[in-house]
Amino acid sequence: MTEMEECKQRDLLAAYLCVKPSVAEDLGSYDELKCALQYAGLNPTPSFMAHHWPQDTTHGITFESFCHLSEQLPEVAIDEIETLFMKVFGTTDGKVGEGHFKKMVASGDLSQDLSEADLGYILQEAGVVDNGVVDCSKLCKTIMHTITEMKHLSLQKLEERSNLQRINTKTFTRKKREKFAKQEDQSKTSPSHSVADIGGWSETSLKGCFYLDKQNVLAHQFSMEVSCLGPTIVKMKPKSYMKQEAGRGPVDTLAYIFRESPEGMRNYIGFTDQKDDDGSHFWQDTLKEGRYVVIPYTSGCRLREREHEPEGCIELVESKGKVQLTPEFRLVLEEIFYQVDLDGNGCLNRQEFNLYNWRTSGEEVQDDEWSVVQSNFEVQDGELTLGGFLALHQLEAEDNGGDSDDLWVSLEAMGYNRIGRQDQAAPFTISVLSQVCQPSLQVSGLKSGGLLLDKAVVRSIMENAQPVKIKNMIDLIQYEYVGEHRGSIVIQNKAHSKVTVKVDCSQSSNIITNRPNLDWTVEVAGKSAIIAHQLLPLRIGEEWNVVCNAVVGNTQTLGEEEA
Repeated sequence: MTEMEECKQRDLLAAYLCVKPSVAEDLGSYDELKCALQYAGLNPTPSFMAHHWPQDTTHGITFESFCHLSEQLPEVAIDEIETLFMKVFGTTDGKVGEGHFKKMVASGDLSQDLSEADLGYILQEAGVVDNGVVDCSKLCKTIMHTITEMKHLSLQKLEERSNLQRINTKTFTRKKREKFAKQEDQSKTSPSHSVADIGGWSETSLKGCFYLDKQNVLAHQFSMEVSCLGPTIVKMKPKSYMKQEAGRGPVDTLAYIFRESPEGMRNYIGFTDQKDDDGSHFWQDTLKEGRYVVIPYTSGCRLREREHEPEGCIELVESKGKVQLTPEFRLVLEEIFYQVDLDGNGCLNRQEFNLYNWRTSGEEVQDDEWSVVQSNFEVQDGELTLGGFLALHQLEAEDNGGDSDDLWVSLEAMGYNRIGRQDQAAPFTISVLSQVCQPSLQVSGLKSGGLLLDKAVVRSIMENAQPVKIKNMIDLIQYEYVGEHRGSIVIQNKAHSKVTVKVDCSQSSNIITNRPNLDWTVEVAGKSAIIAHQLLPLRIGEEWNVVCNAVVGNTQTLGEEEA
């Protein structure tokens, strides 16, 4: 199956699952079939529907039949819609009176779908009526936009479904925990687990970064592909910046790996749980041929919102006859350039520049804008050089008349404070090594890990920790994992109602938490599990220990064990 065919199959699966909970269930009505085809971005005509769903139909439409029917419908094209409108209304300029438009569209069989009032509302919302005249060209563009939105909505629902179905936070197996413990023991005693000792393996690497974004953490995510079955290593290494680490220590970086099916389903398979001699974390196992998704994760213990701004401020622009970037700002821009040069080739390709532009401005780089960049700034093999990158910011400073407000917006988005230190971001390098083939690694986006990552992190903790009931409560369980380099506390609520739990780690020594303080109260929804604390040693290299006491705040909805 080609990549295009896989994409089409995924679109159809997403559309089908917007109507039915599973492909095992048939489409059972005329309306369900029509709705599923429309979610797929297709336009089933009344004659098409009448032919494939006659009034006397008693059987359903399977997913396979649905896919076959979709092949009989052409993709909707804007030119065809415009031609149809002009043919129906007999106009050459695409303009028609609003009354005539409503009369034609709301008559006949279509009256069952849209009333004149419905049409009036749709036309006004689309903004295609001017002085009582409908602009059919604008309406066609609105229709195409709606089709795209329908496809996007169906794919979004598919991803949400896969997130919920493929990772169950209630799963706990001693077998997996024992396997993890065995791996931990081996990693401490066997030098063969050091990635540095592996020679002759094929390797590919990319750079990425975590960014604090209000209450979320954004990170570059990656698509990985291996062409044959064999031993594979995924490795995450934080970028070391001594001036940043002086105030917080190195940011912990892990990677969670998911296998991606042709339908877009993502199955969690593991995370970088072993630590190498160079400070990186890695995961090693035998992978099947196929596609995988790698999502970086940091606990939030060290990468967190700054409590106050540092004293002082670097200048970004100076005026000496003309507007110029200051030497301090140019150094910061050079640091940013080499961070966003994700493939490390010394230049920014369009995707890299687009991700930088999206992070700093919230806008995608359009084709014409990229052409302007290539035409007016220094490029090499079609990619923006450091000189071109600096010149682009020089031009921005000149256009703003020396005002540096917009430049500061960009720096703050990249995680820099007012003295030019990047304390709200954490760069890293990700590597994939294979013993049997050349692995492929590509950046797939810059975004939050979302529910998929959250549930994978919770699951990984629960699988590798001993469950303990809280204060003899039947339905409330505490999972406490403490390893050599990190610790985690998860609270699982098996009851149907929410419960409040105070999780106190204040008696521990030499630790920091991702929470505002070590004595923290969490609210756990019914039938769910939540991370109460992520823990790291405060002073690396010194002894640390975890003492955790969990107390139920509300026991009315939880059953107690009999004495």
